[in-house]
Amino acid sequence: MAEREQRERRGTPRQQQGPDTESDSRDWIHHSVVYGIDVLRFADSDGDGDGDLPGLIDRLDHIESLGVDCLWLLPFYPSERRDNGYDITNQLGVDPRVGTLDDFRRLAQEAHSRGIRLMLDLVLHHTSDLHAWFQAGESDPRSRFREYYIWSEEEPPDSEQQSAFPGERGAEDGIWSWSERAQAYYRHKFYDFEPDLRIASDAVWEEAKRIIDFWVAMGADAFRIDAAGELCAPTGIPGADADLGQRLDDLRAYLQERAPGVALLGEVDLPAKQLPQYVEPDRIDQLLAFLPNNNLTYALATEDAEPLLRAVSTHEAVTKHAGWRQFLRNLDELNMAQLTDAQRQEVFRVFAPDPDMRIYGRGIRRAWAPMMGDPARLRMTLSLLFALPGSPLLVAGQEIGMGDDLSREGRSTVRLPMQWTADPSGFSSSRQGEAAGYLVDGPYGARAVNVADQDGDPGSLLNLTRALIRLFREHPGIASPRTKTLKADTSVVGFRYGDVIAVHNLAGGERPLPKKAVGAEPLLAERVEGDRLGAYGFLWARLS
Repeated sequence: MAEREQRERRGTPRQQQGPDTESDSRDWIHHSVVYGIDVLRFADSDGDGDGDLPGLIDRLDHIESLGVDCLWLLPFYPSERRDNGYDITNQLGVDPRVGTLDDFRRLAQEAHSRGIRLMLDLVLHHTSDLHAWFQAGESDPRSRFREYYIWSEEEPPDSEQQSAFPGERGAEDGIWSWSERAQAYYRHKFYDFEPDLRIASDAVWEEAKRIIDFWVAMGADAFRIDAAGELCAPTGIPGADADLGQRLDDLRAYLQERAPGVALLGEVDLPAKQLPQYVEPDRIDQLLAFLPNNNLTYALATEDAEPLLRAVSTHEAVTKHAGWRQFLRNLDELNMAQLTDAQRQEVFRVFAPDPDMRIYGRGIRRAWAPMMGDPARLRMTLSLLFALPGSPLLVAGQEIGMGDDLSREGRSTVRLPMQWTADPSGFSSSRQGEAAGYLVDGPYGARAVNVADQDGDPGSLLNLTRALIRLFREHPGIASPRTKTLKADTSVVGFRYGDVIAVHNLAGGERPLPKKAVGAEPLLAERVEGDRLGAYGFLWARLS
């Protein structure tokens, strides 16, 4: 059947998008502040110990008060939650633990009424091994679903290639596993319970479009393409390798015809020279800025701004059309794969001195606030996030400086329930489900760090976050991917966006302000005295 006929049979998605619903432009994503939420750990409305969509709806006042205009929802689809929800068993449903499709519809309506868009995770790289597609394809070689995955009757030569999570159960024995039912090996870049989809299959690609159609009709405004850097990675299996450019061009053309205002954010943690193919000429709208993120952490460890400035310059040089989504921390390990071994070891020495704070030989499993330690450095890096070329991504809890729990396994150290009040029941009246991991005591527990206490404190991290978002809104040029760097001390990062400058001191000692910043009209500043920046000081100012 011709592609146009297939589209007509599926129908045109009913778009329930947020602000500017009449606009077909995707430019909104370049000026948005994205706030990432793991629904299961955000707010519990029914006392069962798990966060849910009604609980998220009840907390939209907090999100609106931040000034956030786009929510990124981590996977909330049916799943066994063996990989934080990325082991999906049905891409067209809602995990019963977090609610129903009707709850999602209500969230879309409530969020859109407040000018808040919704970004969903689009997991095209793999499914759960419990997904109906895999179950059917594994049990019957004649099933049409057999071609949905990547199989080999002989052990592939790269079967011992290191998985994405070396050493973890389900990922310790390479990227191919033997299926007794199928009498064949199947490929899995991640865990053995997450078989890779065959993106080269036209049938799989049509399923991807069906998933997009469904959620756009439900109210999605954007998609974060999970593991986009692995989507069309070579497999060595005849007929299994897709053409990345062709697939992304087709996806953009499809969206342009059916939902042109829907934006795409790509998770592509690859060297800079490989990035243009994901965005040029008009493919993915934004990429997560892994190179600046890694070099920011290294620059903080060495108190030398040069690595960060060099990374920003590299990003500007490699693409012409894409924007960058800057971040400090996500809900995985803080992956330092873009650094050299020597640089990574220096970062470990400063920010993860205990081997238990490290993971996979490349990452850190601490939260950002305890990594920074000094509250002044924490506040400075939050401000710097908004100053970097591109637009910012916050993850729930960063606005108050939540911590971690190193007694938990693997990457779950930073996947903690949101701390709303000092009360032990601030997240849920239950201590079951996700609430069992609620952090109450200690320097970063709910009694010390919570939304309610910071809400009323003008000097809190929460209110600094609100001030930074207001500043970002009032000066939209800050989001430009093209910027000018100010000449400054080796520990000082200075950017200019039109008549606005942003200057940040990465050092724990006093440093001089750039000459251009002296005498400028302050918009937001901390630890600035005359022509000097104090330890971890920062200045936002308007040039006269």
